[in-house]
Amino acid sequence: MNIIQVQKAGYNTLFWKRIIKESIKSVWSQKSRSFLTSLGIIIGAATVILVIDFGEGAKLDIAKQFSNLSVTTIFVNAPSNSEGIESKLSYEDAEAIKQKSDNITLIVPVISGKAAVTAATNTEQINIVGTSLDFKDLSNLSFSKGSFFSESQENDKKKVVVLGSTAAETIFGNTAEDIIGQKITINKKAYEIVGIIAEKGGSFGPLSIDESIFMPFKVAERYALISGGKMTLNASAKDLKSIDIAMDDIGQILREEHNIKPGGIDDFKLKDMGSNVVAAKESAQTMAILLSSIAAIVLLVGGIGIMNVMYINVTERTKEIGLRKALGAKNKQIMLQFIAEALVISLFGSSIGLLLGLSIYPIAINMGAKIVHVWWGVFVAMGFSLSIGVFFGYYPAKKAANLDPIEALRYE
Repeated sequence: MNIIQVQKAGYNTLFWKRIIKESIKSVWSQKSRSFLTSLGIIIGAATVILVIDFGEGAKLDIAKQFSNLSVTTIFVNAPSNSEGIESKLSYEDAEAIKQKSDNITLIVPVISGKAAVTAATNTEQINIVGTSLDFKDLSNLSFSKGSFFSESQENDKKKVVVLGSTAAETIFGNTAEDIIGQKITINKKAYEIVGIIAEKGGSFGPLSIDESIFMPFKVAERYALISGGKMTLNASAKDLKSIDIAMDDIGQILREEHNIKPGGIDDFKLKDMGSNVVAAKESAQTMAILLSSIAAIVLLVGGIGIMNVMYINVTERTKEIGLRKALGAKNKQIMLQFIAEALVISLFGSSIGLLLGLSIYPIAINMGAKIVHVWWGVFVAMGFSLSIGVFFGYYPAKKAANLDPIEALRYE
């Protein structure tokens, strides 16, 4: 008999052990039905844990992406190609802003583009960045070997380069730590290596510092990026309160330098660091909400499946319930039996779902997904799944408990 033989016994340890034992036995006796019922819970639990892990990965990625920049950083970029506006940003613009604005502490010109880099017999396409000495302070660089190029090297337009950690490994492999003073060739010109930047793990605006090679701006503009490069200006306001004023200063100075008349269309775009962080967080939050909604819908469908199957079980075991009640079983005992069976199905489904979610984790990492596993996500996924089981198992269990024993015994 599937419903345990308890008449006047209290809710002691033996009672709960038998509840669990009989629930597992009942679910196991209908393996196919139980498995199909738990599919929604399996997929839902896997989705929940992946949503949490992707969310944590997005947070970490945002933190890394903007870790190299101060909240007072201001970006001056060219308009997008789709706008059809030619950008006139230049090194001279940076000099003009430096001279005319008291609200800017640093202004750094940056020109970047891909170029062929050769060391010995190895040639790679690497991102080349031409910039000024102030880039080191604006992006808070540290060095594993050597240093950034000096003021005299910048002024004298010396062909010197500083390598990001990944760029150094790409070109030199395992010998990257012993390359200070060596030379590399960029577009058929030789450059001396003066420093290797310690691994940053983030970016400077659109630039990956680790994957780039840095040199004095004028050198890059004249020799390295002979096919042209993307020009940007990066500034730092003197404090948080000065950001809006500093952006107004930059806009006004650039309009004067570019001869843009009042009401004319700007050939540049201004954006502060805070806007970038907010946009990135909103994007990650939107994705998390979307995935969470999918997980909730799947779990809801799984819960409805559990409820339907439990109603079928109640109908199939109506005479059994009537006999149990005739022998003195209480309504609460019968209700607990059916809720326990719903919980067993949920527990089985959530366990398989968690294993599925955890098995996807290394695959996602290998595919380059930004994902970080957190163990508390396992408990959240398990908690949601079991709650679904209790909620949707309650109503069939209540129906079973409220059956009239005489009518139940007459049921065919």
